Amino acid sequence: MATSGTRTTEEVFADLFGGVVQDPFPLYDELRETGDGVHYSSLLQSHFVTRYADVRRIATDFRTFSSDLFDVTPAGMHDAGDAEHRRFAEIAGRLFMFADPPVHTRIRSTFRAAFTPEAVERWRPAVLDATTALLDEFEPGTEVDLMPRLAADVPVAVIASILGVPREAWGHFRTWSFAYASTFDPMVQGARRDEAIRTSLALFDFLADLAAQRRARPAGDLISTIVHTRTDDGDVLGEVELIAQLALLLVAGNETTTNLIGNGSTLLLDNPGARAEITADPALLPDAIEEMLRIDPPLHLTIRLLTKDATVGGQRLPAGSLVSPCIAAANRDPRVFPDAGRFDLHRGENGKHLAFLHGIHFCVGAALARLEGQVVFEEMLRRHPGFHAGTEPAVRRTLNSVSRGWEKRPVVL
Repeated sequence: MATSGTRTTEEVFADLFGGVVQDPFPLYDELRETGDGVHYSSLLQSHFVTRYADVRRIATDFRTFSSDLFDVTPAGMHDAGDAEHRRFAEIAGRLFMFADPPVHTRIRSTFRAAFTPEAVERWRPAVLDATTALLDEFEPGTEVDLMPRLAADVPVAVIASILGVPREAWGHFRTWSFAYASTFDPMVQGARRDEAIRTSLALFDFLADLAAQRRARPAGDLISTIVHTRTDDGDVLGEVELIAQLALLLVAGNETTTNLIGNGSTLLLDNPGARAEITADPALLPDAIEEMLRIDPPLHLTIRLLTKDATVGGQRLPAGSLVSPCIAAANRDPRVFPDAGRFDLHRGENGKHLAFLHGIHFCVGAALARLEGQVVFEEMLRRHPGFHAGTEPAVRRTLNSVSRGWEKRPVVL
């Protein structure tokens, strides 16, 4: 099918996932406004879904659009003849995000209480301590790349503190987190996937050792809680189940907030009027965080498996089809968000965006990500209200279609 221009949708997908285009949003817009907004991609081997109503429905209707699909997703791509690949798949395949009820409900019950907005509030001091410690390193006028420093280091410090990871291991967490997140990306194949899998196994082994320590000697941290908490069924998580969930909490806790800080900083740089408003009135920060999440969400893409024939957009898709809902395209759908490409602090539609999805798979760490974003931006704007773009160009990730945050975001504080 041709798009609104002269290119076919496959040519648009080649640009979008070819590792060259830094700004994916014009391509998302093009795909969303072509036909019914649903297009088959041979690169993804699935139907790319771009309109808000369709994406929200897919996230909500788990009986039709199943998450029990590890073996047919990029996350499940592995060489069955390689012992390390098999061990990776055995653990990663037990993630609760790759399960439907009742398995999903049972596993999630062990840690959902720890991530309510009320429970997360007790971690505010840890977020503030990590943020102030990092900002204390920089004098006004210092040029710094936010991505390997503030944007990456604050989430690592916070989630590591919450989980109860010894400080000496924190230095590995960013590498582990990025490697594991890369295994979810369909564009990561060959030697890159081998390396991502082997690095992820190092993370799994570390968490297994730490969990064993907490079983023997609880320490009041989140790992101790999860190890000893009984599920809704009255049992505790098995070893493989436990490692899988802990790894996901680490990666989600890093990638989501890292991208929120990088994306949000860019939006503040590009919208000086909004930044001035927030600086003058920090009470606007919660609304600003929601608009950051809407206009440039931390994760752009997810995937589901049809359990039965269903109509998506205007197309009848058979059972067994894969669909890839694009959160980033849906969050800029003008049918729901007027002037959708504009960063608007006063939009008044904060509850509508799909940055954390919807339904039973709504991101368990959403409240923590929001808290971290609010604390980081409040401290940045309090200390460095005039921060501006650095001398080196900012560079957006192009080789990760799921998590398209910034690779480099230099600023002068």
